[in-house]
Amino acid sequence: MRKFRLHFFLFFLVFIIFSETIQVCGQDISLQHKKNAQTAYNKGIQSIGEDSYWVALEYLSAALDYNPRFEMGYLTRGKVNLYLDNTDEAVQDFTMALELNGNFGEAYFYRGYALLTEDPPDQADTDISAALVNGFKEPYVYYYRGLYRLLNDDLTGAILDFTEAVESDDDYALAYHDRGTAKRLLGDYQGAAYDYRQAVDRKPDFTLAYNNMGSVKIKLGNFQGAIDDFTVAINLDNAFYRAYNNRGSAKFQMGDYQGALEDFNKVLELNEDYAPAYINIGNTQTKLNNIDEAAMHLARAVELNDSSGIAYLNRGFIRELMGDLTGACEDWSKALELGVEEASEYVSECDQ
Repeated sequence: MRKFRLHFFLFFLVFIIFSETIQVCGQDISLQHKKNAQTAYNKGIQSIGEDSYWVALEYLSAALDYNPRFEMGYLTRGKVNLYLDNTDEAVQDFTMALELNGNFGEAYFYRGYALLTEDPPDQADTDISAALVNGFKEPYVYYYRGLYRLLNDDLTGAILDFTEAVESDDDYALAYHDRGTAKRLLGDYQGAAYDYRQAVDRKPDFTLAYNNMGSVKIKLGNFQGAIDDFTVAINLDNAFYRAYNNRGSAKFQMGDYQGALEDFNKVLELNEDYAPAYINIGNTQTKLNNIDEAAMHLARAVELNDSSGIAYLNRGFIRELMGDLTGACEDWSKALELGVEEASEYVSECDQ
C-alpha cells in the first residue's frame, strides 16, 4: 500500500489551564511540574519547527514525565512518532490521549491514520469516523477515510468522502484524483476523466493524474487525447515506464505500430522485466507480420509472469499461426484456467 505522511507539525495551539495540584496515580502534580511540562512542550514544538524530530521527541517525553495527564503532549508526541515511522509508539500515544479525553477528535483521526496499513484494518475506519463524530472535520479527515474505503473496495463510500473533501477544499488535487480512480473502477469513465482533469488543473505537475486521465481516454476511444496526456506524464517524468507502455497502447489502437514499438521498447530500456511490454511488443510484431519476433516476446512474457492469462492467450494465437495447434490449445487452456473467459471459445475448438 502507498505510504503517506502528513505534515501538520507547525500548527499547534496550546491551551493549558493551570491549577495548583491534580492527582495522578495517587500523586500530586504541582503547579511547578505543570509549568515545567509546558516549557518542555514548547521546546518540543520549537524543535519540530527546526525539523529536529528526535530532539522534539525527547522534550515531549520530558513534558509527559512532568505531567502524565497532558493530553496535547501525547497527541503531539504521537505525531512525531508517526513522522519517524514509530507506528506502535504513535498508536500508544494517541490511545493515551483518548483515555484522558474520550471526545478528542484529532487523536481519533491520527490513530486511525496510523492504523491505515495495519491489520485488522477496520479500526482505521472506526477511528477516522469517530474523529468526524467528535467534531474534527478537516478536509483531509474525509480524504483519508475515503482512501481507506477505496483500498477496501467500498467505492461508493469513497466517492462520498472524496466529495466532502473537495467541497471543503476546492484545491484538494489528491482528493479529486482518487475520486476519479473510484469512478474509473465503477466504469464511470466520463466522471473519472473530469476528476483527473480537475486534479491536474490544480496541480499541473501531477504526473500520475495525467497517466490515469490518459487511461480513461483510451476506455472512451479518445486515443489522441490519451497520447497527449501520456506525453505530458512522460515529459514530467521521463523514467515513468508505465506511461510509455500506455502511450504505446494508444498508438497501437490508432494503427501506429512503429510508434507503438518505439514506446514499448523504451519501457524495456527502463524496466527489462516488465511483462506487459513483452505482451504488447508481441502483439505489435504480429500486426507487422514479424511472427518469430512476436513468439519470442510472448514467450518472455510468460517466463516473467506465468500467472498472466493474457500472455498465454496471445502466445496461443502465435502458436496457431506457426502451425503448433497442440501448443496453442495448451496455452488457451492455461489462459482459461487463469480466468480469461475469452479463451473458452478457442478451447472449445481444440476439443472438436
